Amino acid sequence: MGQGVLEINDCGLRVFNGTDEVLDSPGVAIIEPQQILVGTAALMRARSHPTQVNNQFWRRLSLESLKSENVRCRHHADLAYCHLQELSEHCDLPEEVVLAVPGNFTREQLALLLGIINESPVNAVALVDAATACIGGCAPRGVQLHIELQRHQTLVSRVAVHEQAVLDIAETVSDSGLQNFQDAWARVFTDAFIMQCRFDPLHSAEAEQQLYDMMPQWVNRAMRQGEVMAELDDRTAKISLRQLQDASTPILSRVRALIDNLRESNSIIFVSHRWAEIPGGAQLAERIHLLPHNAVAQALAKRWQEVHSDSGALPLVNAVSAAPANEVAVQVNSAAEAAATHLLYGHRALAAQQPLFVSWQDGKLSVTPTPPNHPAATITSHAGKLALRVDAGTKLMLNGREIAAPVNLSAGDKIGAPELDEVITAISVEHYGA
Repeated sequence: MGQGVLEINDCGLRVFNGTDEVLDSPGVAIIEPQQILVGTAALMRARSHPTQVNNQFWRRLSLESLKSENVRCRHHADLAYCHLQELSEHCDLPEEVVLAVPGNFTREQLALLLGIINESPVNAVALVDAATACIGGCAPRGVQLHIELQRHQTLVSRVAVHEQAVLDIAETVSDSGLQNFQDAWARVFTDAFIMQCRFDPLHSAEAEQQLYDMMPQWVNRAMRQGEVMAELDDRTAKISLRQLQDASTPILSRVRALIDNLRESNSIIFVSHRWAEIPGGAQLAERIHLLPHNAVAQALAKRWQEVHSDSGALPLVNAVSAAPANEVAVQVNSAAEAAATHLLYGHRALAAQQPLFVSWQDGKLSVTPTPPNHPAATITSHAGKLALRVDAGTKLMLNGREIAAPVNLSAGDKIGAPELDEVITAISVEHYGA
């Protein structure tokens, strides 16, 4: 199958064939006396079998002994090997693979990873820092930050971009990973079911598993529609996007603190696609740019010969050629721009304290506080900023350019649709006096 990328992230190991993602497998294992389940199969049993779950083996990759009755599970490295085996059973691996690794792996962990790879079906031809590859592929000159969401923490990488993109520092924010967000949202849904239905989803392991299985869909729906009617065991509870944003805020605040500590005044904050699924994630920082889901694969496809190793040794590559300055075009929100507070359409200005919905019918644009049958985009407010989220399959224009990823709105931004002259303008309303 040619060339591809294996991204190591315990939110999900991702396999790319070229720039096409073919598999996303969560870094979770269920350890039974006679078998080990990994990936999606393990994730779907993690809450119903809590004493058998291990979701730390990538973050704590080592030869430290584990207490287990299963002879195949002596340490975390064994579970990592099982996970790589599982990848090969669920997809056709590329003939040559670049390993894209997180910057928080130690030298000892990288050496152990290569040893595991050598015993696995993966034919690795390069070992590259994932953040450096992503930044090098699209960032302008200067000091930039890359923000990656992991299962138990957030990784903030600072990359200096000149003729080359070079990793400067990589630091983590503990207790700020996907699992922490999900646990916070689970408390919101659980409280709602208790208050509205007198039903506690955590009363049994099976109900808790169903809650966590359904939660990604519920959160996504709330981000699209402003609220969600969550159904579980023939019971229904209503949860607003604001409740999920409020639950996420303490975690986001810890990440912002590290960003503010590492950034420079002109730094652009490049965030991975995973943040688009976090309420408030698109407003994580000023001067933010949301990367596409295959950013690392796109960057490495352009630098294949540069990073490819013909020898058996695979040194860590944490410096790659930067994209030519005249080819870089990154849309960001400038800290100097006024944050949008309202949407102006025709002669009406709509405040966005609650979600607003953009749609069109019979050649006319519309923006309303109630969800239409076929919304084109949702605009939500969080931390004083408005975020525009385009529905899948919809063609929407921002300032004359088609967009697909969520973006923060600044005063003056114009939202439109192809072949329609009307636009919706984001504005900032200032209040004076008492």
